Amino acid sequence: MQSFRSSSHELLNVHIFALLDDEQKGKDKIKANQFGGVPGVTAMIIGLPLSLFYLSYCLTQNHDSGTLLNPFTIEFYHYIIGIHIQLITTHYHIILILVCYLLFQASLAIMLPSRIVSGTPVGVNQDGSIKRLDYKLNGLMAYLLTFIAYYIICYHYHTIPSTFLADNFTLLLVASNILSFIIAIGVSILAYQQNNYQFISQNLMYDFWMGYSRNPRLYNFDLKFFFEGRPGLMLWILLNISFIEKQKQNFDGHYSLSIIIINIFQILFVTDYYYFEEAILTTWDIMEEKFGLMMIWGDIVFVPFFFSIQIHYLSLHSPSIQILSTSYLVFCLCLCISGFLLFRIANLQKHHFSHDSSYVLGLSCYNYFLKRLFGMNRCNMPKYIRTKRGPKILYSGCWGIARRMNLTGDILQSIGWCLLCSFNHFIPYTYIIYLIVCFMHRERRDNEVCQRKFGSDWNRYTNIVQWRFFPNIY
Repeated sequence: MQSFRSSSHELLNVHIFALLDDEQKGKDKIKANQFGGVPGVTAMIIGLPLSLFYLSYCLTQNHDSGTLLNPFTIEFYHYIIGIHIQLITTHYHIILILVCYLLFQASLAIMLPSRIVSGTPVGVNQDGSIKRLDYKLNGLMAYLLTFIAYYIICYHYHTIPSTFLADNFTLLLVASNILSFIIAIGVSILAYQQNNYQFISQNLMYDFWMGYSRNPRLYNFDLKFFFEGRPGLMLWILLNISFIEKQKQNFDGHYSLSIIIINIFQILFVTDYYYFEEAILTTWDIMEEKFGLMMIWGDIVFVPFFFSIQIHYLSLHSPSIQILSTSYLVFCLCLCISGFLLFRIANLQKHHFSHDSSYVLGLSCYNYFLKRLFGMNRCNMPKYIRTKRGPKILYSGCWGIARRMNLTGDILQSIGWCLLCSFNHFIPYTYIIYLIVCFMHRERRDNEVCQRKFGSDWNRYTNIVQWRFFPNIY
């Protein structure tokens, strides 16, 4: 899920580890110790959907109060049971609409003109050559066509109201949750039928969560690459637009400045993802993670229905109580802009280094920013450690300041999004709390993997770059 965050970009170019199939299979048979092992994974499978139902419950029942509702009440569980019954008995068309949306996105991914790009090594062919998978990159075009289709359906022909997604948010959440489990079961069966499965722990629950196959494909259609970046991210922005329309409908045609600014930056964030779509191929999620319930649920449930929480919250409140001072607004904008730039610069440096280690800092338009912001001197030749196993570990540019400066940028811009919601309720800030906890866990998890793979070379790197996220802080 980045796990849950399709924008997660990793520090190391470690794809060489997948070159030898036999060696990889041996390494995959490890103890089930991620996410608290089997008990932790079981708790997440049950608890994560419940947490989203709970937030939806709070926004539905108690959005005007600054307090959270008690989840340990009979009313909350009546609410959960009620929305499931409502979906199945009277609103089953919501499931059909969601299935049609997924098929529409899959059709765009398959049929639109594409740029074919080879991914990182995934093994060795019988003739001894390096095996790579090809990917069709047409995300930006699919993204634009999705919004054109949305405009035609909602604003031109008025087939469905522009507030449809906002009005049916909870039912869509339930439907997406059900579909994620169905898809995860289908992917597991596909991996077994294609003899392309690897048991991580020999525990059914744990392996179902983590996934059985690293690169499941239907013919040439890569399922992990599709779900990682297509349906969830686009639905996130579509939900945002619907919530903005909902605020306009509820409050005499008025929008708040906060809801517009947050939406602009989140659209920029997703557009950036598709513009630099090739860079996704060198992320940890694509290279190393297996495709199981963790990624599927995160991609099509958690991303759209949790990442839209700030705009969801603001849509329920009058723009008249969302007026921010100029100085406060400027501060929030600075966080959003600087965080986004840091996120993008760090990811571009890492991506360029993974393809050509001779000019990771040869991005002249970014070097000036880095020099001014961090006091760095222009340097066209990156510094790196050549490990005994072959891959190089970059420790210059953003990656010489802290080990995860891309995620630092992500955190900064997300703080800006939350602060634009003011301080009337705790709910908008659940996003940044999740993000920090997720990133800290991910960094610790990846640190263990790199320590095991690189050994003394990794110790040398951590001695050079001592800070994880924020220099002189953490």
